[in-house]
Amino acid sequence: MKNETVKIQTLTDNKRMSTQELLQLINSKIDEGYTDFDIEACGQHNIGGSSWACDKVSSLNFKVTNPGQRVGAMALPHTNIYVEGSAPADVGWLNSGATIVVNGDCGDTAAHCAAGGKIYVSGRVGTRSGALMKHDPKFELPEFWVLKNTGSFSFEFMGGGIGVICGWDCEGYESVLGNRSCVGMVGGTIYVRGNILNVANCVKIENLDDNDIEFLKNGLKDFLKKINHDDLYDKLINFQEWKKIIPLPSSVKEKRITAAEFRKNNWIEGGIFGDFIHDDFKVFPMPAVGEGRVRIPKWNSDNCIDCKVCLNNCPNSAIVENNKLYSACDDKCIGCGICAAVCPKKCWEMVSNRREID
Repeated sequence: MKNETVKIQTLTDNKRMSTQELLQLINSKIDEGYTDFDIEACGQHNIGGSSWACDKVSSLNFKVTNPGQRVGAMALPHTNIYVEGSAPADVGWLNSGATIVVNGDCGDTAAHCAAGGKIYVSGRVGTRSGALMKHDPKFELPEFWVLKNTGSFSFEFMGGGIGVICGWDCEGYESVLGNRSCVGMVGGTIYVRGNILNVANCVKIENLDDNDIEFLKNGLKDFLKKINHDDLYDKLINFQEWKKIIPLPSSVKEKRITAAEFRKNNWIEGGIFGDFIHDDFKVFPMPAVGEGRVRIPKWNSDNCIDCKVCLNNCPNSAIVENNKLYSACDDKCIGCGICAAVCPKKCWEMVSNRREID
């Protein structure tokens, strides 16, 4: 490995290096054994996240200014990314293990779909940040730490991991989580300091227990050190100011209504196209059989060699044979098209089952 830092200037004589050129240059330098990069970017995307050659080195370190979207997207373990200043949308999108520090604000969807690693932000983050975070039990929990607040729809459909919103410098905000946070949340934990308003009814807000306090005490030290704000530690550890948000267990959530009930009782009267077509409010299961199929298989006997490949490969046992004549049972066939795909003689054809509107 080479100890010197690779410095990359992406704007020279008013000519901007493209994202592709930059990423190719980074990967070529990694192939040569370099691990440390100082990049003065000019809006290029995916910096630090597309260097799949990192399996050739023990760690990769990026210092970046003025990046474009998706800093650290899909970044792997042993990758460290430090952004000097703010960054636009999708910081740490699908982060898979990197440590990402943003010394400023983040745009929308920071930590979106993060599945590993840690993301530290010294400012605010935008709409839908923390959405779809998840956790694979084979790996460590993803963590998302924000010094100030989030935009609306934060942590929607969260399935795992930990979010920490410190609410610093947000006194007087109606909610440090924005509006309609935690919609569809089914897993994970969010620690919040500050006002919380308009969270989804699929979660509950609780006081911290001893384990929560111990986690935050240790985590805050590392977080604040990473963002150069050790001076705030004593001001953030009044845990009477903190709450945690966790999803409700399925046993106490509101009963879900069927799609048919929703369309009948909550949807537009007569259906969304009710002014020119009758809506019978029928809801087909997925996958559907019979009338609900999108496509129907039609058999042609001309080239059939009776190989029974279609019959043996139908996933729903819908193909029947009678005296070397083949057909598909409407009450079993889901219109998947496998029979047409596997037939060596192209005897099956998939035709549309959609009705034209008169």
